[in-house]
Amino acid sequence: DREIAIGTQNYIPGQQSQGGPYMASPQLVKYVQAVGHRLATVSDRPNLPYEFTILNNSVPNAWAMPGGKIAINRGLLTELSSEGELAAVLGHEIVHSAARHSAKAIERAMLLQAGMIATAYAAEGHRDAVWAVAGANVAGQMTQLTYSRGAERESDLYGTRYMVRAGYDPKSAIALQETFLRLKNGKRAGLFDKFFSSHPPSEERIRNNKDTVS
Repeated sequence: DREIAIGTQNYIPGQQSQGGPYMASPQLVKYVQAVGHRLATVSDRPNLPYEFTILNNSVPNAWAMPGGKIAINRGLLTELSSEGELAAVLGHEIVHSAARHSAKAIERAMLLQAGMIATAYAAEGHRDAVWAVAGANVAGQMTQLTYSRGAERESDLYGTRYMVRAGYDPKSAIALQETFLRLKNGKRAGLFDKFFSSHPPSEERIRNNKDTVS
C-alpha cells in the first residue's frame, strides 16, 4: 500500500516536471499502453495498478515509479525500430517497479534527505518538518533514479522473460542493447546522457541478454 501510494502521489508531478503527457496522438498512447499492459499481466506482480504514459519530451528516456507507474518519452520512442524493442524497454521498467527497485531507491533518497534536513533543523527543533520537506522533493528525483548493476541485471533478465511470456521475440532485447551501445559510443551520445546515466549500456548486458535468450 505504501509503495502504491508513493507512486500515485508522485506520478502526475513527475510527468509535469518532464514536459507533461504527449497529447498529439491518442492512438500512439493507447498503443504503448496496450504493449505495457500485455507485459504487466504476465509479470510477477500482475495486480499492481500499472499505468503507462508517453511524455512530450524530446530527450530519450524512460522511468518507473513504485506501484507500476511508468513513463516513456517520445524522444525514446523515435529511436525504437520495432514493437519488440518497445516491449524490451517497458518490460525492463516494469521489473524496476515490480521488484521494488524504485521504491528502495526512493526510500534511500528520502532517508538521506531527512538526515541532512534534520541536521539543519536540529538546533531549532522543527522535527515535524523533516519528512515533509524530504517528501516534497521526491517527485523530481523519481524520474532520475539510478540503480545498482544488480538491479539492472535483474530488470534485463526478468524483462526478457516477460517478453517471452507475452509472445515477443526476446532477441529484440539484445538488438535494443546493441543499438544503445552504438549510440553511447557514437556522435549522438550526448543526446542520451540522461538515459544512459540510469540505463548504462554495456557489452556485459548484451552478453547477459544473449545468455538469457539461449
